[in-house]
Amino acid sequence: MKKKITLQIHGMECPNCAMKLESIEDRLKGVLRAEASYHKALLTVEFQDELTSEEAIRAEIARLGYQVV
Repeated sequence: MKKKITLQIHGMECPNCAMKLESIEDRLKGVLRAEASYHKALLTVEFQDELTSEEAIRAEIARLGYQVV
């Protein structure tokens, strides 16, 4: 089933940060789309829950050096 989550990200302060976070599209199997807004510090992720989970997405965000608020 397709799910969509929006997470507030601490530490996302510039376009490069947003691009880095959007790269989870390529890093995690099952992520269909990742869209970041550094102005709002928000990351919206659309994913297939049979292939990945919100926990896996949060772990990848942390691995990239950011914190979900």
